[in-house]
Amino acid sequence: MNRFVGCRRVFGAALALALFAGCSGLKTYPNTLEKNLQVRTATKSGSMLSKVRARLDIYKVDAPCRLKYEGTVDLDKPTLAVGIPPGRLSYLAFTFSSSVFLGGTQSATTEGTLLTPRAGYRYDIDVSYQDDIYNVVLRERPPHRNAGREIALASLDAIDACNAR
Repeated sequence: MNRFVGCRRVFGAALALALFAGCSGLKTYPNTLEKNLQVRTATKSGSMLSKVRARLDIYKVDAPCRLKYEGTVDLDKPTLAVGIPPGRLSYLAFTFSSSVFLGGTQSATTEGTLLTPRAGYRYDIDVSYQDDIYNVVLRERPPHRNAGREIALASLDAIDACNAR
């Protein structure tokens, strides 16, 4: 009888997590455009009892400077290629979530940037999280060149300035 009760608890907890994940409001980014963005991700929690996950939320910025959520890409592989519409302002939000297995503690932090990709250009983003320190570095590479330039991250304050007009 104790095994049955234990199995029910495990099943109930798994079902609750599945329902919570399904109700989180996150949808998968369609990622059907030409891949002009390469994201390299490196995460390390610093402890065997914790786990770090990274994701990229992609938003369209419309004419009145409002964000429209388009979808999420789980950064669960060392390198992922993503297609962002060229010539259109997008907001890229990188969220790092950490959780401790035994304590149940969870935390999240987000670093984002506005980006208007240029046609034919490639964008490399290095995303890292190690020992509670996160970093996002964005580089732009012109067509037919390996060398490029680092681009400073542009926060949502630029959106606020747009709305003030």
